[in-house]
Amino acid sequence: MESNQGGKKKRLSPSSVSQIQILNALAPSQNLAPVEPRRLQINEIAEISGLRDEKETQRFLFILEGQKLVSPFPEGDFTSKTWQITNQGVQTLKQISSVMM
Repeated sequence: MESNQGGKKKRLSPSSVSQIQILNALAPSQNLAPVEPRRLQINEIAEISGLRDEKETQRFLFILEGQKLVSPFPEGDFTSKTWQITNQGVQTLKQISSVMM
């Protein structure tokens, strides 16, 4: 994946690409109301994002949670297998999408 900022092409690290794939997997469907987050199990996130590895997916979820882009469900339960994107995560994904075009 490449970003084109100021005429210079910049390559994203594999880690950044994986995090974006996870955000995309958790992004609400167009059919869902914005107030209803999409909640998925770690195994579903791993499958949808294409990472396939649950431990690696969980590692990226913790990274994204530290940036306030995703949260476990129920919130604060870091042993939970269910995760959701935050409003900040949705906004960040929209910004990424607009830059990547």
